[in-house]
Amino acid sequence: MSQISIRIGGRSFAIACQPGDEEHVQKLSEWIDEKFQNLAPRYSQNLLFATLQVADDLHRAREDAATARAEADKSQQSVNESNREAELARGQNAKLEDRVRELEKELDSLQSFVQQENGKHDQLLADNERFKVAVMEADSENSRLQGELATMRRERDAFEHQLNESQAKTDQASFIDPSASPADPDLAPSLERFADLLENCVNKLEGGATNP
Repeated sequence: MSQISIRIGGRSFAIACQPGDEEHVQKLSEWIDEKFQNLAPRYSQNLLFATLQVADDLHRAREDAATARAEADKSQQSVNESNREAELARGQNAKLEDRVRELEKELDSLQSFVQQENGKHDQLLADNERFKVAVMEADSENSRLQGELATMRRERDAFEHQLNESQAKTDQASFIDPSASPADPDLAPSLERFADLLENCVNKLEGGATNP
């Protein structure tokens, strides 16, 4: 133990303390002596009051320290709660970022699908234009075939008329002179074969006109 001398109220006291605490004890004695000097000149009573004041200051300091620790604990709890909320927010943010990436992938897929569908649509439009051109060409060809068909029908009708007139003249000549023979006995069969051939051509043209 160490021995030191302190003064309180003009009196000296020798006290023992732990080695290394000498300066601290000396400051405490000076603190008590300062309180002592503010009191009336009654040594024992003043020493008691000074000690009570020091004890009161110490008690208030401890209460303030306890209050400060409580506030610090509350602050730490608030910090911990804020950290938990921040961690939760970071987790939610990570989930949102994952969802955003998923939506971006879905958007890319949708855009690719739209591009493919647009390509198909453009192809359909091109096919439709080609079909329109083909229909116009078919209509033109049909009109041409209809014209040719009408011409061949007129030629057929004229030929049949001539054939009928020739047959009528032949029949009339045979009626007047049964022994008379036709001027050209092969003409009628040839004309009939030609009429059949013309009829077949007309039928083919009619089929081509109705099925372009």
